[in-house]
Order: sequence, then C-alpha cells, then structure tokens
Amino acid sequence: MSRRGAVEASWLSAVSVGLWVGSWIIVWHEIFRWHHMTKTLRFQVRDIPPGIPEPKPGLPVIVLRAVAMLSPIIAVVSFGVAKRRARRGSGG
Repeated sequence: MSRRGAVEASWLSAVSVGLWVGSWIIVWHEIFRWHHMTKTLRFQVRDIPPGIPEPKPGLPVIVLRAVAMLSPIIAVVSFGVAKRRARRGSGG
C-alpha cells in the first residue's frame, strides 16, 4: 500500500511541476508579450476609452496566478511525501 501511495505522490509532484512550468510560460507571455500583467503580477489595462468602466481580471487570470503561486508548494510537498513513503516501503 505504501508503494502505491509513493507512486501517487510522485505522480502528483510531476503534474504540479508541469503546471508550474506551463503557468510561468504563460505569465511570461502576459507580462512581456501581451502586456496584460505587470512584473508584480498585477492586472493592467492600457488605453481605456472614456466612458467605459475599467476592466477587472477574469477567471483565467485569477486561476493563472493561483496555479503559478501554489503549484511549486504542491510539488515540494508531494515530492517529500513520495520520498518518505518510498523510504518506509523499502525498510530504510
């Protein structure tokens, strides 16, 4: 049973690292290419026509920021769990 838990934890770690890399690639594009975010990850809007309310970040931007911030934590924790379970399973 501990071997299965170690495999699941390592799988979660791999997925979260993939999400981390992907989210930061998109963040890079948002900051330097599309200019929708500042370097401090704040949503920015340029050249709003007069009389139009200021746009607010939508769900995709909010989710992107959450994934970029939380996935490294999940990766580290799940890697630690996988390592601990593998160590217990091997008897060492």
